[in-house]
Amino acid sequence: MSGVVEFVQVRGEYVSFFLVLAMLWASGGTIARLVGLPRRAVGDLTFNGAVAFVAVGRLGYLATEAPRSLLDPLVVIRFQAGIEPLVGAAAVAAVAAWQTRGQDAVARWGVAGAASIGLAVATVGYDVTCVVRDACYGAAAPAPFGFEMSGLSEPRIATPLVEATLLMAAGAVLLRIGGRLTVATAALLLGTLALTRAALTPASALGVEAVGLETVVLVVVGILAVGWAIVLGGRGTAAVDGSAG
Repeated sequence: MSGVVEFVQVRGEYVSFFLVLAMLWASGGTIARLVGLPRRAVGDLTFNGAVAFVAVGRLGYLATEAPRSLLDPLVVIRFQAGIEPLVGAAAVAAVAAWQTRGQDAVARWGVAGAASIGLAVATVGYDVTCVVRDACYGAAAPAPFGFEMSGLSEPRIATPLVEATLLMAAGAVLLRIGGRLTVATAALLLGTLALTRAALTPASALGVEAVGLETVVLVVVGILAVGWAIVLGGRGTAAVDGSAG
């Protein structure tokens, strides 16, 4: 059994990628219902967004960490070696804008809402599958916050699982609302995603050393999104149908 576990963990990034895709595919119908779009439109966004996230996120990672590696195709395609998530998320936003080019506000708001939910689902999926990557550890912390983990001498916070739990709780609240997704709720979900990741940065494996430009960007995006949600909520915006714009 240990041999099987080791076999999976060595290929953990690939396993995580396919499991995240499976989660996005399985949630496609629910997302389509929430944003009032055809299932095919959500499917197109999922496929194109996933490709853009991995490709652009990988290029962004290499551009900042090892620029010379951009000249080596064999390194570029090795996405399991590192992806810049913020750059990938920006690529998803670009795909959403491209997919709705020339369309009315109904389609634009619908796809924007679907992209927000999709990013949240993908984040939860990747966090939960930290188990298959043997990468659920975060910063060192005493019990009961930290847990004993294989190969480590001190208990650590299971940061990815904490993030997944918080985002699933936010998703549960969203599903409890029922009916169509409001623009305000979509903005609130995006803000929650950004602020949750920013808040948990010090609890990551790198600890406070991980706090940097990316964290600042996440905080700014989160505050703007939550503020936008509050403004839209005050206007009494209804479904993702362009009523806010």
